[in-house]
Amino acid sequence: MDRSRMDDFVANAALLAAHLTQQCEKAVAKQQAAALDLQQSADALGEGVAAGKLELEQHARGAIREALARELADASRSLEDTVDRLQQLGERLRIEQSSAGLRMRVLEWKSIASLAVAAAVLVGGSAYAARHNLQRAERAQVRADVLEALRHVAITSCDGRPCVKLEDGLQRWTKNDEYVLVDAGASVEAAGR
Repeated sequence: MDRSRMDDFVANAALLAAHLTQQCEKAVAKQQAAALDLQQSADALGEGVAAGKLELEQHARGAIREALARELADASRSLEDTVDRLQQLGERLRIEQSSAGLRMRVLEWKSIASLAVAAAVLVGGSAYAARHNLQRAERAQVRADVLEALRHVAITSCDGRPCVKLEDGLQRWTKNDEYVLVDAGASVEAAGR
């Protein structure tokens, strides 16, 4: 993976993380606004219920005066049902807020995981590129060693046979004693062993 593609990948991963973070923040803001609206509605409803309760109590007093005790009991039960429903609504609101918080935490962890995966890919790609470059450097060093050795050696053909100009003391070619004869048959046998 070349450097520009790696940079593009990192830039795209950063943009994705920023986008996910922005989406999470928007979702939290919407959930908080909805929770606030729900809370205000519940408060208004509670005030309405309280006002209704007061009014109902006044009617109940009048009903007692008129000896309608049974209607008072029905109204009290209805009021209790309304209070129970309001409590259930409050509980559902609390559960929704908890659920929104959980979803936000999940989105945050997904963002962190995405960034971790992107970082791991980046580190892995860098390690691969470094290893590849080290192998190329080793091959270049071997080639440099061979080229350095070839600067001290002269290879030519001596009457159709290969010969190399090397150090003193080796068997020489009779027409030019600066060259040593190479026995191609012996090198083939040595390679076969």
